[in-house]
Amino acid sequence: MSTNVEMGGRIKEERQRIGLAQADFGSKCGVSKTSQFNYESGERSPDAEYLAKAGELAVDVLYVVTGKRSQSANDEYVVIHRHKNVAASAGMGAINGHDDETEGLCFRRSWLNKRRLQSSMLKVIDVTGDSMVGKLSDGDQVLIDMSQTTPKSGYAYVLLQGDELLVKYVQLLPDGILRVSSENQSYKPYDIDLTKTSDVSILGRVVASTHEW
Repeated sequence: MSTNVEMGGRIKEERQRIGLAQADFGSKCGVSKTSQFNYESGERSPDAEYLAKAGELAVDVLYVVTGKRSQSANDEYVVIHRHKNVAASAGMGAINGHDDETEGLCFRRSWLNKRRLQSSMLKVIDVTGDSMVGKLSDGDQVLIDMSQTTPKSGYAYVLLQGDELLVKYVQLLPDGILRVSSENQSYKPYDIDLTKTSDVSILGRVVASTHEW
């Protein structure tokens, strides 16, 4: 039978495998950072509710409890969580409400590794509007790499502009000018002087998307 210390080591191993910090993992499993630390150190053993929530994060619960890997694809896939109340507008801008993560999308670990994407830096959000039609449509979901915040021409990014999230092309021009443009030519490009505003930031680059038919 596994000891608490052995089980704690496997909890830590699984947490690191899916790319979550101790506090974030504990929160998603309904416990404090202190409790998560105690589980990982073997000071306490987790209850069934904790393990059930961990399973929803793609943790191999059988491995945590017994030390034997399940026959599932937990090692092959990574779950990237989706923010159900957050949408980036491909239009005039989406004002977002309470940020609440829900079920996510599964990506092959090999696919992420090939593109040098770290799961801990990825999020999935919805797209609304039609300004990116031809590339992105209303109802699509996009995978965002939050480590890529320096704009490069030809790529789409998610911007936070005041209280609005936008998915747009961006280009950094001389003198701190950020040019924002759309795929849909009905939406005219516009420039933002970054030296005169502090309420615009680039949250990350769009690296993949789903498409609603």
